[in-house]
Amino acid sequence: MTEKTDIREDIEKLIKIKSIDVRIYEMKSRKDTFPVRIKEMDDSLGSKRSGLEEAEENLKQAKVEKNDRENDLREKEEKIKKHQGELNLIKKNKEYTALQQEIESLKADASLLEEEIIGLLDEIESAEAKKKKEEGIFAAEGDSVESEKSAIVKEEKELLEMLKGLGAEREEMTASIDSKILDVYERILANKGQTALAVVNGESCSECNMHLRPQIINDAKLQKTIVLCENCGRMLYVEN
Repeated sequence: MTEKTDIREDIEKLIKIKSIDVRIYEMKSRKDTFPVRIKEMDDSLGSKRSGLEEAEENLKQAKVEKNDRENDLREKEEKIKKHQGELNLIKKNKEYTALQQEIESLKADASLLEEEIIGLLDEIESAEAKKKKEEGIFAAEGDSVESEKSAIVKEEKELLEMLKGLGAEREEMTASIDSKILDVYERILANKGQTALAVVNGESCSECNMHLRPQIINDAKLQKTIVLCENCGRMLYVEN
């Protein structure tokens, strides 16, 4: 309690300051969401980047496999060509038959490799389409993120300007309030955040909705001294 003959004028000033403090609290709360929103956007962009990187890796892998199969096919074809040339030099039927069987086996392997290469060509075509799609998604997300970040930067700048103006207005208003009363108000505000004042609403505190004792209500009406809600600890006042 702070002893003072009449704190009516100080309470009236604090009521005006309360509206400023509520606005300041709301603006700061909104400003505090900006880093979270930016992180969410970066995370979303990161997921799109991961999709693109995966598509690029799948395309790269398919191309590597295709090159490997093509190299294997060239080796098989070279062996086939070599063995076919050797056939003319063989005199014995048994050796001739064995070499022919080797050539047929190489041709079968080559045929399988050709089928695999065709399949990999289809896979590469599909992977390229997927990569192109992911590039579009990533680019669109990037543009969206940049646009939203620019909007946040602009909004933050506007909020800072408004907070600066409200701070100056508040400082001017608090200059004429009794320092002891203002100290109590500021301590409560620091603890509660949005508002340090609560109006007597019937027989209850408007902020915590707890029932107030008749004596507390009467003291708040008299406005002779600071009266605190016994539940939430805010300064009580009665609207005229």
